[in-house]
Amino acid sequence: MAITFEKVLVLKNIPLFSKASEMALADLIAVAEERTVKAGDIICDDKTENHWLYMILSGTAHLKEGKTVVGELGARQVFGETTVLSPAPLPYQVVAHDKVTLLRVEGDQLYRMISLHPTLGKGFIGELSQRLRLAQTKNF
Repeated sequence: MAITFEKVLVLKNIPLFSKASEMALADLIAVAEERTVKAGDIICDDKTENHWLYMILSGTAHLKEGKTVVGELGARQVFGETTVLSPAPLPYQVVAHDKVTLLRVEGDQLYRMISLHPTLGKGFIGELSQRLRLAQTKNF
């Protein structure tokens, strides 16, 4: 996937970015690294601090605790959103189930993009707040 317009459309369909302008998404894509990972490769481990936000463009990744698969992520899903701005290890290992193409943005670059494009921050904060509310209601 090489065309920025296609990537903008993909990101626009991810809840974290749905409120962001197309210009903001194009700028985010410009600072992102595109990576392709083959099946079985570890994308992100659970032992080192994560400084990246990952956006899956195609393929499937498994979330693993030890050898146990605890979740699955596919196209138009993200991970690392809870640690990108406050680095910490993820609670799981992310392993490519099949060939995965993704974009990743380092935390300092994300901060810079949010300062240039407040709609990125608004959507990011709003989505994380909604997830936190949902998690709190499940615990009560």
